Amino acid sequence: MSYLGREQLRQLEAFVDFCKMKPEILHKPELSFFKQYLESLGAKISPAPRSPSPPPKTKQTEEVNMEEPTPEPEPEPVTPESEESEVELDNSGVVEPDHDDPLPMGDSSVEVTEEQMEQSSEKRGQAMEAQSEGKLEESLKLWTEAIELNPSSAILFAKRANVLLKMEKPNAAIRDANKALELNPDQALGYKIRGRAHRLLGHWEEAAKDLATACRLDYTDEANEWLKEVAPNDYESIDENVCTCHEETVEEMIAEVQDDDQPASNECNDNTASAVVPPDRSAK
Repeated sequence: MSYLGREQLRQLEAFVDFCKMKPEILHKPELSFFKQYLESLGAKISPAPRSPSPPPKTKQTEEVNMEEPTPEPEPEPVTPESEESEVELDNSGVVEPDHDDPLPMGDSSVEVTEEQMEQSSEKRGQAMEAQSEGKLEESLKLWTEAIELNPSSAILFAKRANVLLKMEKPNAAIRDANKALELNPDQALGYKIRGRAHRLLGHWEEAAKDLATACRLDYTDEANEWLKEVAPNDYESIDENVCTCHEETVEEMIAEVQDDDQPASNECNDNTASAVVPPDRSAK
C-alpha cells in the first residue's frame, strides 16, 4: 500500500538526489529530524565539514619563536574584485541579454466576451501547432494575437514566454512570465520559464528560487533537471529552497513509516538510508 502520491514520490526522489550530491545538507538544523531518524536506523552520516586545523608546533619552531619574534605582515585590503575571483562560476550556457521592445500585452482590465475567448482559443491551437513544427516566429505572432483577444489569461503569457525562451530572448520571457504570475501567482509554468530565463542570464539565485517554486507547485522532471543545473553556482539558495519544498513530504513519509510494522516499510527505510550515505572509501 502506497502512502504517498506520485507527485510526492517525485519530490522525495528529487530530495534524495540532492542529498547524494550534497550529503552535508543533512547537518542543517532544519533537517535535524531526518538526520536523527536515519541514525536511529543505523545509517552512518558523513561528518560535517570542518575548517583545517593549524599544523602542530614542534620544539624547533618554539625555539625560533623564543629567539626573535617575526613581525606579522600587514593584511592586504580585500577588494570586491578579489573576493569574486575566489568564486568560480560555471557560466556555460549563459547568453547575451536581449533588448527587444516589449510585446503587446493587451488590457487585462477589459472584460472578455465569449466570442473573443473562442477566437483566442483558436489562435492558441494554431500557435501550438506552429511551435511543434519549429516555426517559432509564426508561433510568437499567434500567441500575441491570442493574448490580445484574451489578455486576462495567465497561461497565454506563460506559453508565449516559453516560445521567447526557445528563441533565446530571456528578458522578454521574464516580462511575460512576470505578467503571468501577476495574473495568477500559482502559475507553475510562469516560475519554471522565468527561472530558466534567469539561468540563461547567469542570475543563479533568482533561477534557483523560481525553479524550486515551480517544482513545489507542479513538479516536472524538466524543472527538476534545470534546478540541479543551477545548483553548483547557487548552493545556498538551492539548499534553502529544497529544504522548504520537501520538508513536509519527508516528515509525512517518516511519520507514516514509523507507525507501520510491515516488512515492506523496513525495506523502504533501508533504501532511503543507504541512498544518502556516501560509500566507505577507507577500505580501498
